[in-house]
Amino acid sequence: MPRIVPAVLVLIAFAASASSWAAADGPRAAATAADPRLTAEPLAVAPGATIVLRGRGFPRNADIVLRAGPPHSEAVRIGSARTGRRGAFTAPIRIRLRASPGRFVALACHEGCTVKASTAFRIVAH
Repeated sequence: MPRIVPAVLVLIAFAASASSWAAADGPRAAATAADPRLTAEPLAVAPGATIVLRGRGFPRNADIVLRAGPPHSEAVRIGSARTGRRGAFTAPIRIRLRASPGRFVALACHEGCTVKASTAFRIVAH
């Protein structure tokens, strides 16, 4: 059973800058996980509501850092999760009431983002 870790999405205004989410290629990244995946449900969420991030294909019993930000920008940490024995996790994330509407990318990272997965979602106006 995946461990459920609640977190609060903290979105702040920041200058957009190029993000380096590319993982370093190498045998360690290939050996630690088989094709990690991340999904968000629902794909469109209002401020104050909860979005659920689900990951699979990560190493078993691994600490995962969850980040989010606008596409092609720096992502801020929004929470963490721990995978179960099957390499999966579920993380409900509450969207702040003052969150700005727009497109965002959620990122799940392990081992300094050498093992990662991402998914897109939108924050919609009330």
